[in-house]
Amino acid sequence: MPARAMYPSERLLRMLVNPQSSYFHSVPSAMGSQMIPLYATGLSALILLAQAGLHAYRSARDRQAAKGPPSDSDAMMEDERADAGLEDAEGHGLKGFVHRSGGRVVLTYKLARLLSCVALLCLAIASVCNRYLGSGSDFPDSTLPRADWDWVAFVQCAVYLYCAILALVSVSSPWYSALVSSHLSFVLLLTWVVYLWRDVLPLGTTTRSPADAHEGTLLWAKFAILTVAAIIIPVLIPRPPLNTAPGETVNKEQRAGWYERRMYSWLNETVAKAHRVKHLPLDELPPLASMDSTSVLVSKSLKHLDPLQTQSKRHLFWGFITLFHREYMLAAVLTAGTSVIGLSWPLATQGILASLEAGNASTVRPWVWLAVLFLGPTVEMVCEEWYQWAMNRMSVHTEAIVTELLFQHALRIRVKSETSSDDSRDESAAASDSAPPTDGGDDSSAAEEKRKDSFLVGKLNNLITSDLASVTEGNKEWLRLFIQSPARIGIAIAFMYSVLGWSALVGLATLVALLPFPAYLSGWIQSFQKGMMSTTDARVQVINEVLNVIRMIKLFGWEPRVAAQIEERRAAELKFLSKTRWLEIVNNLFNYVIPLITMVVTFATYTVVMKGELTASKLFSSNAAFLIIQQQLHAIFFQIPVLTQARVSLDRINSFLHETELLDEFTDATTAQDIVSSPTIGPSAPVPESSSDILGIKQTSFTWSDEVEVSTPSTVGSQQSRKFVLHIDGEVLFKRGRINLIVGPTGSGKTSLLMALLGEMHAIPMGPESFVSLPRTGGVAYAAQESWVLSDTIRNNILFGAPFDEVRYAKVIQQCALERDLSLFDAGDKTEVGEKGITLSGGQKARITLARAIYSSAEILLLDDVLAALDVHTGRWIVDQCFKGDLVRGRTVLLVSHNVALTRPIADFVVALGLNGRIASQGSLEKTLREDKELSAELAEEEAQLKLADEELPQSQFDSHGIERAQKDADKSGKLVVAEEVEEGQVGWNTLRLYLMNTSTRPLLYWAVYLSMLAVTHSVMNSQSYLLGYWAAQYENHAPSEVSVPYYLSLYGVLVLGTMAAYAVVWFFFIIGSMHASKVIHNRLVSSILGTTLRWLDITPTSRIIARCTSDIQAIDTNVPRYLLGVVECTVFLLLRVITTALMAPIFIIFASIVGVAGASLGRIYVKAQMCVKREMSNTRAPVLGHFGSAISGLVSIRAYGAQDMFKNESYSRLDRYNRAALIYYGLNRWITVRVDLMGTVLSVALAAYIIYVARLSASDAGFAMTMAAGFSINILFWVRTINHLQVCANSIERVQQYLTIEQEPKPSASGIPPAYWPANGKLCVEKLSARYSADGPRVLHEISFEVKSGERIGIVGRTGSGKSSLTLALLRCILTEGTVYYDGIATDSINLDALRSNITIIPQTPELLSGTPRKNLDPFEQHDDATLNDALRSAGLFSLQQSMNAESGGCLTLDSEIAGGGGNLSVGQRQILALARAIVRRSKLLILDEATSAIDYDTDAIIQNSLREELGRDVTVITVAHRLQSIMDADKIMVLDAGRIVEYDAPRILLQKEGGYFRGLVDGSGDKAALYAQAGCAV
Repeated sequence: MPARAMYPSERLLRMLVNPQSSYFHSVPSAMGSQMIPLYATGLSALILLAQAGLHAYRSARDRQAAKGPPSDSDAMMEDERADAGLEDAEGHGLKGFVHRSGGRVVLTYKLARLLSCVALLCLAIASVCNRYLGSGSDFPDSTLPRADWDWVAFVQCAVYLYCAILALVSVSSPWYSALVSSHLSFVLLLTWVVYLWRDVLPLGTTTRSPADAHEGTLLWAKFAILTVAAIIIPVLIPRPPLNTAPGETVNKEQRAGWYERRMYSWLNETVAKAHRVKHLPLDELPPLASMDSTSVLVSKSLKHLDPLQTQSKRHLFWGFITLFHREYMLAAVLTAGTSVIGLSWPLATQGILASLEAGNASTVRPWVWLAVLFLGPTVEMVCEEWYQWAMNRMSVHTEAIVTELLFQHALRIRVKSETSSDDSRDESAAASDSAPPTDGGDDSSAAEEKRKDSFLVGKLNNLITSDLASVTEGNKEWLRLFIQSPARIGIAIAFMYSVLGWSALVGLATLVALLPFPAYLSGWIQSFQKGMMSTTDARVQVINEVLNVIRMIKLFGWEPRVAAQIEERRAAELKFLSKTRWLEIVNNLFNYVIPLITMVVTFATYTVVMKGELTASKLFSSNAAFLIIQQQLHAIFFQIPVLTQARVSLDRINSFLHETELLDEFTDATTAQDIVSSPTIGPSAPVPESSSDILGIKQTSFTWSDEVEVSTPSTVGSQQSRKFVLHIDGEVLFKRGRINLIVGPTGSGKTSLLMALLGEMHAIPMGPESFVSLPRTGGVAYAAQESWVLSDTIRNNILFGAPFDEVRYAKVIQQCALERDLSLFDAGDKTEVGEKGITLSGGQKARITLARAIYSSAEILLLDDVLAALDVHTGRWIVDQCFKGDLVRGRTVLLVSHNVALTRPIADFVVALGLNGRIASQGSLEKTLREDKELSAELAEEEAQLKLADEELPQSQFDSHGIERAQKDADKSGKLVVAEEVEEGQVGWNTLRLYLMNTSTRPLLYWAVYLSMLAVTHSVMNSQSYLLGYWAAQYENHAPSEVSVPYYLSLYGVLVLGTMAAYAVVWFFFIIGSMHASKVIHNRLVSSILGTTLRWLDITPTSRIIARCTSDIQAIDTNVPRYLLGVVECTVFLLLRVITTALMAPIFIIFASIVGVAGASLGRIYVKAQMCVKREMSNTRAPVLGHFGSAISGLVSIRAYGAQDMFKNESYSRLDRYNRAALIYYGLNRWITVRVDLMGTVLSVALAAYIIYVARLSASDAGFAMTMAAGFSINILFWVRTINHLQVCANSIERVQQYLTIEQEPKPSASGIPPAYWPANGKLCVEKLSARYSADGPRVLHEISFEVKSGERIGIVGRTGSGKSSLTLALLRCILTEGTVYYDGIATDSINLDALRSNITIIPQTPELLSGTPRKNLDPFEQHDDATLNDALRSAGLFSLQQSMNAESGGCLTLDSEIAGGGGNLSVGQRQILALARAIVRRSKLLILDEATSAIDYDTDAIIQNSLREELGRDVTVITVAHRLQSIMDADKIMVLDAGRIVEYDAPRILLQKEGGYFRGLVDGSGDKAALYAQAGCAV
């Protein structure tokens, strides 16, 4: 019988274990490898001496360079020695020594290592003594001459003596412990490797013996002790404590030893604690290490990433490479290592099966292959999880760094009004002063506004959510794509070549030829994914706009129509998703079949052409190599799209950082000409030092963008005129220490003038003496026209980070008329104002914003129309008590106001602007009035109404007890925004049931068919492996010529085709079910949100709702079905593998049961902890986004106050909370992986040992059983992790489910449909109407009763907080009401809400606009023609306003003009005009105006009121809430409200005849009493 050919695995092992091989003899002299420890000792000693010398040199240099006297440090050292001696004397020296040594555990390990080194030294000495004191016949097996052996014996003594000395130093000198420990570990480890090489590996062969066997028992004693000292102790010893600040908590990972870190045992306590409690809060998680804190990360990273610090256009990618170069080097080494070690499984499989084939003829003992089967996957697992942890930690760091980088960069960018046509990928619109009012209308026509960036907040939200997620995912995969996948494929092919010869190259050629097909399909899939992303963006944009104006939608009764629009977008999105999944089926089948085709071609070539015998060892080992190739192909086709998306996202972030327009102070000096320089802000020519306190502008023009060209007077009126430009042709110098008034008509540029001073606009010098000066030395405070408040308490909004001064604070509250408002809140000034101040009225927000500026210590106050939202009484109080008070006295105030008469007494200097953006006049008020006739006429008309005497103000309105009430109620929580819902425990069945039961209209039948087809699919898959084993068995019993290769190849091909067909059916059911569930759940979510109450919307931040409709729905569309399919399929797979393997080795059922139970138990414990952490991770991410959006919406205010650092610190704090949860989340993933993977490896080794030593199966049956068991072992980890991923993703279902059960308004019913004629008129009858905002809240209206005839005009007056807005909401049933309201004879509580609100039109205090055009805002559902819309605009006063604008500048707002989100590119007055026009278009019989013209100048207001009188039908009832008496003096009746009760209600002429009446007091106190009496039809 010819000699058996040696397999590659055997050749490799014999080469390694042969002591006489060239590897051993490469060491000079006959002593061979035994000299290696001596060389290592000498090298270590030299390096150690060099390090000690370098340390001494640096210490001497530092002492010489020290500025202080040498005796200082010496004295300090002496004091420390004295203190140490004192401690010793007091008996505390030992504790100090233990502490400096790293604690008891560390010291114990060090002592154990010292004892081990001493023991090794003693054993080496014993060996020498035995040699010289024993007989000469000792050590007969020694291969060395006597002289050489004597030298080797002394070498061992020297090495161990050196190690003992190092170990002693590490124990006795804690300061040098780390240095000497590294040298000690190096020498011991190298010595251990030499012993392993010489004496342990030869035991694995039948032909070799240990090289040092002559030492007998001493050899194994040395090796055992050396293993403890060189392996066990270094692996287990904890790291020494870090130098931390007093009171700073140390993260357990920072102290964990190598084994604890690689096994993630430092998380054991967290897992155990989570298992014991229902929910583990964030504070119970391990603390964040200092190196993971955002402040540390930012300080290290911005110098590489921030364009302003790098001063280059270098791409962000290279900055990350520089920043994380060490981490990337480690990751590259780990990925390369896993690629090489990954070959251990096929190598061990081949060795085991070859041993079974050869029987006793094998030269390698079977236990060697069992060791390889265990050690190879274990080491691979350690390296892989190490890589994963390193990359996950880098991802968390990247998220924190990029988020903070974008945040800090956003604090520098110029805020511009962007239009909806710019970019569909925006998630929210700019709000408040984040989108500045241009005052002059749009920046350009729609065709000129096609910029690539859209709303600022939405753009940034995209960058820090979806784009940043794509970047971090790509960061985890790019090293795998470029290192691991090519290396693994190359190594697998090389292995197959060693087994199957050149047939492996034929297989490789086949693989290369087939690769273009999945590559082509991947490109196709990507194109569909892009289409799906665009449809998803369209849906998200609609949802975002809907949520931003949802109150308007509910007030107008538009919910059904809006839901239909969203459903239309959703249908388009699901259509693309379905197409993408069909392509994924084809792509997956290609990826599945290509390796199989390659394997068939390879086997056919080997058996048919090369005439080789396809034995079990060759077949199953090469099959394992083919599986590696298959896995890597799947990985490559997954990684390429991920990296492509990551590159696109990184480019977007890079583009934002490098291409976003910055404020002039941050631009290049050559282009910005040093526009901003502390303490002044100004272009080119600086302000003379002698006049450094000048506040003003000279010869400069300003635009909202540096892309806008300045229009000369000759070109004004051209198409460029829509790009508003503020011109300061001469100079404007404001008076310091005085109140300066800025006036002008709507759209003239009053706000722009303040923005120009703040540096928010682009300054263009128009002459050599140009300058812009705003001294900041004494501080600047700013109150925006649209009040900006934080989602915090009233007190914190006023303090704004300033220290609390009780006396000053009380004065501010009193002077800003906030006392009574605070008394109305249960928690006083501890009341939370909610997102965007939703709990406050417009006047309250304006006064809080004003109070913030007044409370600040700023020397200069910029106040933008803070009086617009206030009633007459409150406005007068602010002027008299605040602006004339001691807190404003001596400060420089720039006050923008329409109300010239009210502010006239305090105005020391007046600047009047014209509609052309130029200064019309400036100087004293008298001088300005002489030069500006229009202003003078306006003043004459309004002066009488707005002058109210102090004594005529009811004292009760501004009582002095408000602050006392606030202090008394300070212990109450004042919480408005409810905490994010955090479920406890695992995701329950009810949550999964929501998804499972919505996969079909007949879900039980659906899942029965689905599971049956899965079982068929995997049964056919298992039969493929069995057929291969059966084929290989034929060569054991038959000659190769008798084996019909075509038959087996054909049969194998049939099984492959059957598998593909069954799998296609499974995927068909998967697609149908997942699409149906996605559609149903989304529709229910949208319906629930649109049907909820206004109160719920008030207490729920919009960001949470958006998260449900975007990220959570995305998870339900993609991740939930993917992981659900994975869990179901993997469960079927594991069960069938266990059954199949048990047919060959019945004991496997026991092994599998043990591992399965242990894995399930670990998985249950793990999932409990992971769900807690995942929930905290989600809930800590939302505040990061909320803070981001809040800060961006108030950019101008933040920069004006100079509060950037305060917001950066808050951002650090919120990011740290997220980092704390995120790191534990990723750590727990690694914790479960290493444990379950290790159990799977043990299971495979146990089965292999059973097969080798007990079962005595044939090689083919053993190969089949091992293949089945390997699939079980590998996939049990996948099963546990997929269950966890499903639990985590099901958290999105859970979060959506929470919003399916929120409080709802009454649903429409057939009985609630009103008659077709209703309403025929606007008659309104109210009987004992009471209202409250929540079921347990106080009443805001108290049994109000009144009647309004059809066509009557009703005016409602009352101070802020009297219940005016509450009454309007109660009429629409937007809040909880008691009593009855009859509208045209029908009780409103018997009518469906959509019908009621569709027939009543309300214009709320704060106008809400959609992005797009005026046409979209007036007619969002395209029900009217342009003529109707233009008539509405004319009636609303827009055209009258623009007549003067056209005469001045040629600008005009048309139906097709672009409007930014929220109307950010329009002034507040223009927004109110559009909102009024939208109400007119609806043609309701009842029109409610709630302060609808508060921000409009008096001329325009008069035009609007006249239009409403003339153009509305006589049967239209109008209820007007107004502060301006002119707006309501001609009303049929006047209603006066106070504290939720009707004080007066009658015709104006009757109320004017009432002695001591509230309304008469208002009119009589007016200087224009005669005109108001005449307007009411009464004689004075």
